[in-house]
Amino acid sequence: MHTHPQPFHAPRTLTMGRLMMGVSIVGMAGSAAVAYPLADRFGLAVQIAGHIALPISAAFFKLGYVVRLTAHHALGNFEAG
Repeated sequence: MHTHPQPFHAPRTLTMGRLMMGVSIVGMAGSAAVAYPLADRFGLAVQIAGHIALPISAAFFKLGYVVRLTAHHALGNFEAG
């Protein structure tokens, strides 16, 4: 039995990309706060987790940006950046 993949739904994908970018910004802000200005309030393990979470959050932001651009392209908006 052959299963067909779901069709590309650009508006939903655009929302997903924007949401991914927003959540990752919150993650970057939180992890940067834990790792740097508020570091004296947290234990070493939490600080290490903050340092690890920062580039991971940045990677998800970049992925969300690419998803958002792909959706804009599918919707015919070639000037989105």
